[in-house]
Order: sequence, then C-alpha cells, then structure tokens
Amino acid sequence: MEISTKRLVLREFSLDDLDAVHAFAADPQVCAFLEWGPNTPEDTAGFLRQCEAEQGVRPRETHTLAVTRDSTPIGSIALMRAESDLVREPGEAEIGYVLRADAWGNGYAAEAATAMLELAWHGLGISRVLATCRPENLASVRVLEKVGMRCVDYLHGHKLIDGVARDSLLFAMRSPRLSRHV
Repeated sequence: MEISTKRLVLREFSLDDLDAVHAFAADPQVCAFLEWGPNTPEDTAGFLRQCEAEQGVRPRETHTLAVTRDSTPIGSIALMRAESDLVREPGEAEIGYVLRADAWGNGYAAEAATAMLELAWHGLGISRVLATCRPENLASVRVLEKVGMRCVDYLHGHKLIDGVARDSLLFAMRSPRLSRHV
C-alpha cells in the first residue's frame, strides 16, 4: 500500500527502515507523550517485524505506514480496527501518529492524518475514527482539530506512561458521507 500526498508518501514499512525509524523511536522528546519508548534497537526491530506481519493479514485490521519525505521515514501513522482499546463497534477505527522532532511544526502530521482518514472513509468503509492525545500535548490537539476531529471526552488515567496513569483527550469524527455528528 502506498498513499501519496502533496509532500509525503505513506508506504509500508520494511526492515530496511530500521535506522531511520530507530532515530525517532529512541528519542525521549518524541516519546514524551507516548505509552511506548524510548525504544531499544530490539524494540524498533520488533515493531518493524510486526508491521511486516500486519501486511499479510487478511482481512487487514491494522494499517501502519511509514510517513516518508524524500523516501526517508520521518514518522509513522496507523489506522487500527482491532488492536485498540477505543474501538467498540464495527466500522470504527483508531488513528495514531508520531513524527521525528525535526519534522514537527511543518503540517506533516495533519497531511498524513488527512490521507489516512480518506483511506478510512473511501477505501475501508470506516464510519467513525477515534484518536487520543495527552491534554498537555497541544500540538497533537491542534493536528486532530485541524483534520476535523472533535474532542468528545476526557479519559482519566487512560494510558500508562513511564509507570504513571495519564489522562487522555478522546477525539472522534464520523465519515462525511454519514453524519457531521461524532
């Protein structure tokens, strides 16, 4: 699978991406708001093996793609129907993304998320997409709002980060072909 946007290509991961992925997956600044990381090289290799395994599953429930610029991964974006604590109903999926720190502030996260939402609505028949972020992660809040998602709940102690139960904001968006309500 490959999705091209104005400035990015979202494509399948391969084991050849190890160095580029590990560069951001091992960065404490990148992982500050995430429930994983900073990664060891073994963690990153395991992630890439998991991504390759996902690619062969039918029906595919998780689409984890490399966000690339000039052929180099600068991040990751995923659309998950099965491996999500948020998905409760058929037709729902969770979206999540991460970018290396030097790619922040350029609109890449919103560009990649918009492309994945298009895949969800028009390629996969998803009717509702959900996302979470930490309340203090204002950049991610702005990304989710920019792509049209609305904050619908505050989840107390939702994610374990560095051994501490952290709160999350829950965002949601319905397919434009169905309804404007979340």
